[in-house]
Amino acid sequence: MMGNQPQWQQDADRHSRLVDPVVTIQELSRFKPLRTTRIDYALVFTTAQGGLDPYLPPNRPSRTELATRRWTSVYEVDMGLHDADAVLALPSGNDAFLFEVSLSCSWQVLHPALFVASGERNVPAMIQRLVDNAVRPVLRRYAMTDSAAAEHEAQWALAAAEPLGAAAGLHIGCVLQIRRDEAALAHEHELREIQFAREKLEPRHALLMREDELAAERALVQGQQQHQVELQNQNLVHERQLIRGRQEVELQEIEAQKIQYYAYYLEQGGPTAMAFQLAKHPEDTRLVMENLREDQMRTMQSQMQLVLQALGGGPGGLEEHQLDEPRRMAVNLAKQFLSAKRPSALPGDPPGGVPGGVPGDLPAVEAVAPDAAPEDSARPADGDAMAPPPAPPGHPGGGAAPKDAGPVFGYRPSTPPPGQ
Repeated sequence: MMGNQPQWQQDADRHSRLVDPVVTIQELSRFKPLRTTRIDYALVFTTAQGGLDPYLPPNRPSRTELATRRWTSVYEVDMGLHDADAVLALPSGNDAFLFEVSLSCSWQVLHPALFVASGERNVPAMIQRLVDNAVRPVLRRYAMTDSAAAEHEAQWALAAAEPLGAAAGLHIGCVLQIRRDEAALAHEHELREIQFAREKLEPRHALLMREDELAAERALVQGQQQHQVELQNQNLVHERQLIRGRQEVELQEIEAQKIQYYAYYLEQGGPTAMAFQLAKHPEDTRLVMENLREDQMRTMQSQMQLVLQALGGGPGGLEEHQLDEPRRMAVNLAKQFLSAKRPSALPGDPPGGVPGGVPGDLPAVEAVAPDAAPEDSARPADGDAMAPPPAPPGHPGGGAAPKDAGPVFGYRPSTPPPGQ
């Protein structure tokens, strides 16, 4: 057999996606013998009277048949299994809404002669047409929201109908899926989101309420702790104020004791006050001694004037009946004055004298002021004398006031006149 160019030919391989299983059409005559064909294709020969003689692979006509049967043409038909997918938009019970019908089909030529006789050129389009005719009346009975029921009924309708493509010599297997349109799906998505949000609302509300309760409890505990801290601080401040108050009272008591202590010695006057000053400041010894001697000199001069005036008579003197007792006192005072010993001189004093121009042989007696006699007579006995106040805490004296017993700075106390 010689090869001739066919009248029509598809450049198809085994993996090619076909819509028409007729691959080539070749004219035959005495001068145009059959060319070489693929072994997996079916051959359909036509006669001048319109007959069709198919040869399924791998069968091929013999040379004798080719010479005697007088075939006018030959069709090469692919008998492989092919896929066809499509999406249809079919109306629901309401024309405003269309179902989305997804087809997933497979087709294969079983009878090549019948397919050639049918004259089909596009198998996927033929499948869509057959499915549309079988499913459209069924979907018309359902609303858009009943897509699941509509899909179930459509599957039953396809199964109950005659095999699709059988009249064209095809074996067609088809699975369909019916979905709502995009607007309905978006609406369902929104409804589902709303439902999900509603379902999450109560747990979320409970969670927020629990968080608020925990926050309130935490704030309450923190407030209690803060209150305890503030209360402790207030207690500490109060205790410090009490301690400070007690310290102030103690200081006031100490000041009062100091005032009483110093007032006692200042009230004594004379040698007692100077002795107190000397006890605190021993470096003032010379100054204290000079002051004492000056006071004693003035006191002795006053006593001498008083004695002379009392004994001399004349204007300003006493009567005779008044001179007896003063005279005895004057005589005793003179004896005491004449029998008194002279005090030892301080270091640095001139020999034979005392500072201030006082003769060295002049005796010293204890100063008795003229107005002191009534006070001395009014004082209590020695056993009932008032004790000096105790020294305040921290005072350098640290104890009782110095006693007047014995001579002060080398001077002897005066002897009271007889009869007293």
